[in-house]
Amino acid sequence: MKAITIDDENDGPVLRDVQPPVCDADEARVHVVRVGIDGTDRELVYGDYSDYPEGDDYLITGHESIGVVEATGDSVTSLEKGDLVVATVRRPGHCVNCQAGQQDMCLEGDYTERGIQGAHGYLRPYYTEKEDFLVKLPDTLGLDGVFLEPTSIAKKAIRRAYEARSHHRWEPRQALVTGGGTLGILTAALLRLRGLDVAITDLEPSEKKQDVFERLGLTWFDAANTELHDVPGELGQQVDLIIESTGSSTVAMHTMSVVGTNGVSVLLSVTPGDDEVELCAACLNQGLVLENKEIIGSVNAHPDDFQTGVSDLLAAKQRWQGFPNNLITSTYDLDSFEEAVDTLDDNIKTVIQVSDYI
Repeated sequence: MKAITIDDENDGPVLRDVQPPVCDADEARVHVVRVGIDGTDRELVYGDYSDYPEGDDYLITGHESIGVVEATGDSVTSLEKGDLVVATVRRPGHCVNCQAGQQDMCLEGDYTERGIQGAHGYLRPYYTEKEDFLVKLPDTLGLDGVFLEPTSIAKKAIRRAYEARSHHRWEPRQALVTGGGTLGILTAALLRLRGLDVAITDLEPSEKKQDVFERLGLTWFDAANTELHDVPGELGQQVDLIIESTGSSTVAMHTMSVVGTNGVSVLLSVTPGDDEVELCAACLNQGLVLENKEIIGSVNAHPDDFQTGVSDLLAAKQRWQGFPNNLITSTYDLDSFEEAVDTLDDNIKTVIQVSDYI
């Protein structure tokens, strides 16, 4: 079968013939329908990479999957043929957190991530996976489940913010999401479901994005023409919670001073390069201490965030007609993967249609 891969021999993705996977007794064989792609996929395709799965000199990419169970091993009890499923991404290493099912909080960094680090991903017609790492979806969610992986990232970020304030009364009213990509929009939607007023910043948002922002009831700012520090003044109130997802180290650092008293800033961006940012260290320190601010870094998601993310996606789908499917603005097949990656910035969400869903 064909799969999208990266290797040391080629500058860019390769559509390669690979062996179909064999289903073990504790696994399900999944027929892939769609795979969402994002900036991580682009970084893998055009960056330096060497962490291939053991025994291989290439990596099958793709980590945002949705598919249908085609067959199950003899010891699988929670899944059956025809179930619509999403596979989680990170697999545990050997630390105490990983062994407790909290691989998103790995202490030693010896985890693997399907389609990203040390384990093959989902950009192929079939894969096999243990049932513990497969999330069964209700039929009512349908193919909108392709958004579950990024939704789980948003779920963890918001969950951790509220957990950080669980020791005292915290009733945030105004949230700010920096970055209007798929993750930022999904995060904003989840915050709106919680009843918060939500603002979002984005660099030169397209008309399609603006339409989505307005339908979700967001106050949006063109980041090219608005300083982050001016946003609270424009809103007329302090920002209680910031979720940062721009990929900009400058923005990430400045959220710490923009978030208000008792506020929480959650950083999701893994910022590349060696950017230097000038900050008033004393001002930043005084604000963090005297105003009881909390700064959190968050990566990946707990398995529970996938499970609860299903409910949130269903709630969002019911509240805003056409959401989140209307975030998909471009669909490609496997043969056109390179074009899909190269045009990521022209779209809200790009998906690869691997097969038909019947």
